[in-house]
Amino acid sequence: MIVTEERDLVLVIMEDGEDLLSNLKQLRGKFESTSFMTVVTALGMLKKVEMGYWNGKEYEVHSLKEPAELLGISGIITPNTDPFFHFHITLGTKDGTVAGGHLLSATVCNTVEMVLFKGNFEVKREKVGNLKLLRLKGGTR
Repeated sequence: MIVTEERDLVLVIMEDGEDLLSNLKQLRGKFESTSFMTVVTALGMLKKVEMGYWNGKEYEVHSLKEPAELLGISGIITPNTDPFFHFHITLGTKDGTVAGGHLLSATVCNTVEMVLFKGNFEVKREKVGNLKLLRLKGGTR
């Protein structure tokens, strides 16, 4: 993985065979002093993908083993919370169908090119039922 930053933007280039979650953990360590990052854009290809659908109690896991085009990731990285990321992905398969869901695991196929925006939002995770919801520290309603 190659990472470079300029002001509030971070460019991440992941290479073939890299584990996406391992790379996210490395980013978490590199940006511990940053409280919040959001995905501006991401594209490339993934394989061995596990996605989840939240049924209200737990994730129903769906797998996609073959390579698929990464059409997009939306989500955030919050280095000082558990969990420290929340990503939803959209994938395009060889036959033109689209699949998506909550990212659980994936391996980079060829490349993934991602741009992140760093922010200074103070956040925490609060357990509500079976979920850990994002909350603003000191936020008002």
